[in-house]
Amino acid sequence: MGLIHWRQDGIQQHFGEMLEAGKGGRAIAFGIGAVVLAPILLPAIGKVAKPIAKATLKNGITLYEKGKVAVAEANEVWEDILAEAKAEAMVESHQMPNADPNHNHKG
Repeated sequence: MGLIHWRQDGIQQHFGEMLEAGKGGRAIAFGIGAVVLAPILLPAIGKVAKPIAKATLKNGITLYEKGKVAVAEANEVWEDILAEAKAEAMVESHQMPNADPNHNHKG
């Protein structure tokens, strides 16, 4: 048996022992497996995940921009209502009769 086959058998044996060792051993085995498989799986996952991530970001940017416009419009409406209320309050305060109790109008 060649050196490479011996190493593969040894690795498989160690993985088997780790998996049988319980939760801690399983976590180590899966971690090592993830490190070994990452260079193979990440490009494939990236090809799928990149368009999804890009679409999600585009939607987020669009919603953010629409939200900014909606807030600006709501602010304008609020400022208009506030200005109208102030104007009406000033008109009403000038039209009200003098309510000063110290000022008597006996004719």
